[in-house]
Amino acid sequence: MNIRTRKTIRKYSSRPLDDELLDTLLQDAARTQTMGNLQLYSVVVTRSQEMKERLAPYHFNQPMVCQSQAVITVCADFRRTTDWCNCRQASPGYDNMLSFMNAATDALLYAQTFCNLAEEAGLGLCFLGTTLYMPQEIARLLQLPQLVFPVATLTIGWPDEEPLPTDRLPLEAFVHRETYSPYSEERIDQFYAEKEQLPENQRFVEVNGKQTLAQVYTDCRYTRADNESMSAKLLSTLLAQGFLSPPHLQSLFQQVIKESRPEVLECDVVRFQNNREKWVAFVGLYEGVPYEIFTGLMDDEVGIMVPKSVSKGYIIKHIGEDGSKRYDFQFQNKRGYKTTVEGLSSKFKPEYWNYAKLVSGVLRYRMPLQHVIRLVNSLELDGDQINSWKTGVARALKRYLPGNPAEEDA
Repeated sequence: MNIRTRKTIRKYSSRPLDDELLDTLLQDAARTQTMGNLQLYSVVVTRSQEMKERLAPYHFNQPMVCQSQAVITVCADFRRTTDWCNCRQASPGYDNMLSFMNAATDALLYAQTFCNLAEEAGLGLCFLGTTLYMPQEIARLLQLPQLVFPVATLTIGWPDEEPLPTDRLPLEAFVHRETYSPYSEERIDQFYAEKEQLPENQRFVEVNGKQTLAQVYTDCRYTRADNESMSAKLLSTLLAQGFLSPPHLQSLFQQVIKESRPEVLECDVVRFQNNREKWVAFVGLYEGVPYEIFTGLMDDEVGIMVPKSVSKGYIIKHIGEDGSKRYDFQFQNKRGYKTTVEGLSSKFKPEYWNYAKLVSGVLRYRMPLQHVIRLVNSLELDGDQINSWKTGVARALKRYLPGNPAEEDA
């Protein structure tokens, strides 16, 4: 097999797959990398037609499931290691998310090595991306115990087709030198031009009634609604299989949510323009995630005098002897001197401050950022200026969504 010409095989001949060959491949694949030499995976081999037919609905009844000589379900498995520890007077602690990720990585490494070996032997394979769509049903059918989770499924057999290799992005599209390089619109055009111009992909766009190939993926193949629904099922299966528990989830969220505001927060200064007015947002960050926001008009007369070159600083919380609270913004100027703008909350109109407290509250309790932005945009406010404030808050927060560049309108 030449890796440059490898292809996915979905049609298989009736030629039998020898058990000895299959076992050899399964054994040799175990030479792949593994965390701590623990081999945190198990493999369920399905060869009977009855079981293949029972598995098929959980893979959207794709024909190759029943037509293949074998269906290989590779599972993340901390059950065996846990049982070994229990039998050796050791106390395992592997019912958690990190352990699942380690076992899932082991399982995927094993699956890929098995694929390479099987294809070298002349066999054809199809990696089914549907395994994580219905993991609970697959786990139930295969009688997987707790701490075992299906992560990959392969159909295997002797090829009965010779498809053309599918397209791949150029090296520059996915290799980053030293640090990650953002994708400009020009680079996206360059990297995806060949894929988008392929006749089969253009037909794909046409038959789906879309304008671009990307829309086929977002609107038809992998929609937000489907992703969110299947994510919920994934989480429930992690619970059912024992990698997560309600107390553990609660502990996770308690670690993420910072109930008591730190005295000092890192801060980004975001400037923007709405309706020809200059605005500024001070976004307090906790562990790199928006935690609070102060937003209003840039107004030198009330003391918002921050040099244009300043984009970062700190928000410092002061509590007076009478219990009153004050938030100051501190930054370092070009000469290295610290400069403080006192009382951020008093610099803006009370109406802005009250709404900002609402937004900061949902940020603090880790509402997903896209939902915070949707909440802000849905506010029904009176007056052009307060609606400009609302738009500015949404714009300031959007820069923290994955894939959004940190741009400012000076």
